[in-house]
Amino acid sequence: MKSLIVGAAFLSIIVLTASGFVRAQDDFPLVMDGTEEPEFHTAGESGECYVYAKYVIKTASSEDGGADIAVYKRGAASGENACDTSGEAWLFVNNSDNNSFSGLSGKFMFVDMGTSADSRDVVIYDFSQHQLVKTLSYSGELKVSGGRYLLFDAPSTKKGLLSTCKDAAKWKKEGGGVGWVQGKKLDLQTLTSINVGTLRCVYME
Repeated sequence: MKSLIVGAAFLSIIVLTASGFVRAQDDFPLVMDGTEEPEFHTAGESGECYVYAKYVIKTASSEDGGADIAVYKRGAASGENACDTSGEAWLFVNNSDNNSFSGLSGKFMFVDMGTSADSRDVVIYDFSQHQLVKTLSYSGELKVSGGRYLLFDAPSTKKGLLSTCKDAAKWKKEGGGVGWVQGKKLDLQTLTSINVGTLRCVYME
């Protein structure tokens, strides 16, 4: 009886652990914070499909990492049927540096580029102009606010006071370094940005 109880308890732990893992996976953001949630999304080994009100965005995985991104004008089909596109893409973004689709907000599409954990690039396409309109280097996470502003941290060549970085000694002991970022707010309508706050220190590998 004792072994039966222990076995049941062990099984319960496995179930709880597994369910916690599933919830953690489900909580992983599909697109950039503040961008539109797709009406439908599907993913497979060959790539992904995102269905929006006006567009269908499909990615095709590359053996070298990253993906080609194809944008189609959406027809009347919905759900998985909308992913059954044909003909030439309305806009095509060739995988150049580990590209990945990051989100859609109004007429703007965001594509992430790069492999560095410390600093990456995001390129912004304006669908009304049918072209790339901005490339930015950023660190950490990106967020669209109010459908108009892109909030991000930009790597800075200017250094702040090391005395203001409370974790500097800890990071160096762990084998890392100290980098500096400046908060930015990009107006998507004018494509101009302003500084937000002061320089902040970040861990660098």
